[in-house]
Amino acid sequence: MSDDLTGRRLGHYRIDGVLGKGGMSVMYRATDIRLGRKVALKVIAEHLTEDPEFRERFVDEARNTSAIDHANVVPLYDFGEVDGLLYIAMRLVDGFDMATLVKDGPIAPQRALSLLAQVAEALDNLHERGLVHLDVKPANVLVTARESATEHIYVADFGLTRRGATGHRTRGGDFLGSPTYAAPEHLRGEPVDGRTDAYSLACVLFACLAGRPPFHGQVSEVIQGHLNRDVPTLTDYIALPPAINDVIRRGMAKSPTHRYASCRELIAAARQALSNPPQRPLGPPPPRVPNQTLVAPIEQLRPQYQSPPPIQPEPVRLRPPAPVRTTAFDEKKSGTRWLAPVIVGVVAIGAIITAILLLTGGPGDEPGTGPGPTSPPIQVGPGGTGRPSSPPTTTSRRPLPTITIVPPP
Repeated sequence: MSDDLTGRRLGHYRIDGVLGKGGMSVMYRATDIRLGRKVALKVIAEHLTEDPEFRERFVDEARNTSAIDHANVVPLYDFGEVDGLLYIAMRLVDGFDMATLVKDGPIAPQRALSLLAQVAEALDNLHERGLVHLDVKPANVLVTARESATEHIYVADFGLTRRGATGHRTRGGDFLGSPTYAAPEHLRGEPVDGRTDAYSLACVLFACLAGRPPFHGQVSEVIQGHLNRDVPTLTDYIALPPAINDVIRRGMAKSPTHRYASCRELIAAARQALSNPPQRPLGPPPPRVPNQTLVAPIEQLRPQYQSPPPIQPEPVRLRPPAPVRTTAFDEKKSGTRWLAPVIVGVVAIGAIITAILLLTGGPGDEPGTGPGPTSPPIQVGPGGTGRPSSPPTTTSRRPLPTITIVPPP
């Protein structure tokens, strides 16, 4: 546009500043003076206002955007024409676009998947209504963290959105959209559907993880890359599980029939590839080797796998027993074996004699008789001397038997 509308009034909107410029329109920050609400006001380029085709496309964008009621699609408030200028008033997202993130370098895989999963939800909702966005790129993905605890995504700019397979080029055959993220069928002017947006989303996924788009350079080089060149290997630019290369390769397949059926399926496959470590493919089983050929290697390896020898305990050294002192009896016991029985016999005889004495009542009694003769009475008193008149009669004692000790042979 030749003139900047900042500071001017467009109907009941006061234009406060420029948010961004495109080939066909300018996005302004504006205020709805009736409600006091901040809005994003998209105004078609002045030189296109008189073009019936662009006017028709602008009206289609307003209708398509208002028909999509989804949490990840920018809500449309109003559209109309004032002083020959067409405008669309929509929600002002307080944040930034994903192109700013990609410009600063690769995005952490988990964050990229969290953001693009919301984009996939919005696009699949669009495809279920028979619409195709046809301009999926980081600049049309708005990110805000002021509306929830996590980052929230809004898909914007439905200026190229069309129903069915028509409307992807101008009537003069000019391409509309961004070739950096465009699918081959879109570049060739062939029929498009939801898989066309899925291809563009795979390109955005590559850009988020690598910090650069899959094909870059001059416009002609980028187009040739999408049409004819092999899909670049993502892990050549950043260290990620190799399985993600297969996801990108399928998502950017030249033929729509070889791609994922939906955007959700693409993101789910990417999450699986990035969350699980790569698994080694199972190959054919190793050939069987005859047992004879294994004998020698096993014998060679046997020392390495034998159990260690048992630990031998140290010998216990015992002190020699102290010499035992023997008595003279022990030293001569071989020649005096008869002495022990003799001693036992003497002791036994002594015990027998003691028993006989005790049973006979003493040395004055004879066995088998009554008490011995009584002593004469002792005179006491006058005439008595106090002594016995005659000495007591002495009782004869029986002689002890003679014992002869015979030594044993």
